[in-house]
Amino acid sequence: MKIMKKTLALCIALIGINMTYAQTTTKTTTTHGKSKQSDKKIEVDGVGNKQTYSSDGGDASVEGVNNIITINGYTTKLEVAGSGNIVYADKVSRIELEGSNNKVFYKTSPTKSGKADISLTGVGNSAVKK
Repeated sequence: MKIMKKTLALCIALIGINMTYAQTTTKTTTTHGKSKQSDKKIEVDGVGNKQTYSSDGGDASVEGVNNIITINGYTTKLEVAGSGNIVYADKVSRIELEGSNNKVFYKTSPTKSGKADISLTGVGNSAVKK
């Protein structure tokens, strides 16, 4: 009887650990590419992804072509590379854009000015506070 109780307790503990991991890490692979969200990192790579994420102070990276991504919450650094990507963000400290015709629209930044620190490389990229 003691062995069965110990085995049951171990199974419950392992299930709990798996549930905790599942809540903090989300990984999706579609015909459009890959996306992954862990505790403090959002990664999107591919073509034509349309997804929404939540962030609480982590970094986000969007790479590829024609992705439309929404990030709710606060993002420390947002990197966008490729062509024709559109990202909507609530609050972001730093934005880095590379490639062509990528657009970021953000509501606010925790800086004194309320504007994000922006680095643009490429043609037709823009980051606009709305």
